[in-house]
Amino acid sequence: MEYAAGNIFIREGKLDRANIMAGHEHNFDHVTYIAKGAARIEKLDAADNVVSSIEKTAEQGQNWVLIKAGVRHRVTALADGTVYHCIYAHRTPQGDIVQEWDGWGKAYE
Repeated sequence: MEYAAGNIFIREGKLDRANIMAGHEHNFDHVTYIAKGAARIEKLDAADNVVSSIEKTAEQGQNWVLIKAGVRHRVTALADGTVYHCIYAHRTPQGDIVQEWDGWGKAYE
């Protein structure tokens, strides 16, 4: 599910322990926030080898990770029913931050 909330965009995802989100990168910085359960967030190299990782749980507080633009990463659930949110600013086709979502989906890939 996706939400436009003021000048930010929030994409919700759900994972079980059997699920691993494939390695990917974005053309913008974003925060991954663990809302329920627990997850491992891994920084990957171009061949999907793990460079570094961190585990976050919803209950521990400070349950978010900043992922910089262009950093390949993946998310693995450590608990069934894990819910996470990717949170980032709205963008134009040129990558500039804007205050309102204009419906241009490719800015969010």
